[in-house]
Amino acid sequence: MKNELYEKFAEEKFNKDSNYKAIFSKIKEGDTMKMKKCRKYKILNIAAIFMIIVIIASITPSIYAKIKWDIQFKEYQQNRQLGEAKGSLEDAKETGYAQVMDMNYVTQEGISAKVDSILMTDDCFDANISFKFDESIILDSQGFSFSYVVYDENNNIYQIFERMHMDPNQKQDTLTPFIYRELGVDYNKKDIYAIQFADRGGFGNIEANEENRTITTNITLRAGDTFPRSRKIYIKLFDLGYTMFDLENSNKENNEITVEDFQISKAEWLFEIDVPEKFQESQTLELKLQDDIPGLEIEKITLTEAGMVLRYKSVEYNNLITAGKDMKGNEFSKARESMLSITDGEGRVFQDLGGGTTQNGGYKMILDAGKKDLSKKLYINFKSNGEQYTSELVVK
Repeated sequence: MKNELYEKFAEEKFNKDSNYKAIFSKIKEGDTMKMKKCRKYKILNIAAIFMIIVIIASITPSIYAKIKWDIQFKEYQQNRQLGEAKGSLEDAKETGYAQVMDMNYVTQEGISAKVDSILMTDDCFDANISFKFDESIILDSQGFSFSYVVYDENNNIYQIFERMHMDPNQKQDTLTPFIYRELGVDYNKKDIYAIQFADRGGFGNIEANEENRTITTNITLRAGDTFPRSRKIYIKLFDLGYTMFDLENSNKENNEITVEDFQISKAEWLFEIDVPEKFQESQTLELKLQDDIPGLEIEKITLTEAGMVLRYKSVEYNNLITAGKDMKGNEFSKARESMLSITDGEGRVFQDLGGGTTQNGGYKMILDAGKKDLSKKLYINFKSNGEQYTSELVVK
């Protein structure tokens, strides 16, 4: 007997066409999952490769910059002829300068140099240096200059000074980091000059004798605060040369200036000077007001052979500085001198050599008064609310 119910069930259950579709659909679903997984892995691999490329791209300039810097540093160290001399300071003279004893000329490439004398105080360092030149050296004494670095036995950097070059391609100071690396000095790459003790300095030619082919120069440094108590001072001179300027009149309206730089030697001179213990003692006098002045707060006044440093606070002076932005140059200078000045008993007004603000919101003024001026008496003059006040400065 034919079981119609079973036949219907079997036909639905074991139907070839429907089962083929179901099996095929399962296969497609499995393959699709595998393809999705493959795509996922491929995307992750591509992302990883992209990240590596980005990292390499970001690191590569730094690597090349480091390689370039190392190459430049090696070039800086190569082919350098170094001459050395030693000496020691004797007692300071009335001028404050101490002669460097046992110091002989060091001669290289037809150029002789030596340190003659040094002045050292808490905030002042001056050095007189003499040069002699052979007849074979072509030189313009008026434009003569050199680079130098002054440091001590602990590699405290007094100052690094690079002579002026007229190279339009020289935009970055590489000399200073090279010297730091050579001496093994750590520094802040964002402010490479922060570790130097001098906040201003340079050199000038004191005397040039064309007949004897000699030049005497003076390195002058002034500390931002104070210099360290050094037992040895090192002065290195290098890159001796001169710069010549030529003014060409192309027409009546425009003038063209031609500038040419000449290096006369690639040699270096290193001088080591012993600083006796007696020079470690402070030679700086501290002054004070004999009478208080309204509106003027004196923080500290120091006096050496080389100059006076005045540190002070004043609301009125601060207001003048603020108003100075709307004044002309001469007007502002006169207003400052009218408000605050240092004079002696003969009426001389001492020159303001520079200064600026201090970290605690006050002001610092450097003047060309020295210890020798105490014999004529020193006075501080300050105008407050239209009233003129004067007080003598006396040793504290």
